[in-house]
Amino acid sequence: MYRGDFFMSVFQLNKGGAAKAVIFGVLISLAVIIVITCLISAALLFAPSVPYSALPYIALAADAAGAFTGAYFAASKAKSKGLVTGLLCSGFVFLILLIAGFAAGSGTLTAVTALKLVVLLVFGALGGIKGVNKKDRIRIK
Repeated sequence: MYRGDFFMSVFQLNKGGAAKAVIFGVLISLAVIIVITCLISAALLFAPSVPYSALPYIALAADAAGAFTGAYFAASKAKSKGLVTGLLCSGFVFLILLIAGFAAGSGTLTAVTALKLVVLLVFGALGGIKGVNKKDRIRIK
């Protein structure tokens, strides 16, 4: 079995349900990242004493929260293969953020970019695992 068989089996799961789940997760991730970034920007207006050298790491925390949330929802929607679903979701989020950075003119590949890739993949994998293993509550009335 070559590598293509594995990824094709992931996307053919539930007749394309995994692909829809990854797209859904990426959209959720980007929405969460945008909301958190806007909140951080508003908070920085009232706290001007934050050093500018800390801003990439604050943005990295927002990206990690978004990757975890999106992978969680993607894996809970796919209902199987949470690790792969989370990795795919966070990988696509990283690519979108990288392309957006290059389009904005600040696209440089630095150590923070490599750190962002690792952090997004780790948090995406954790979110995917958590999303698959969530327990549905049984509510007794």
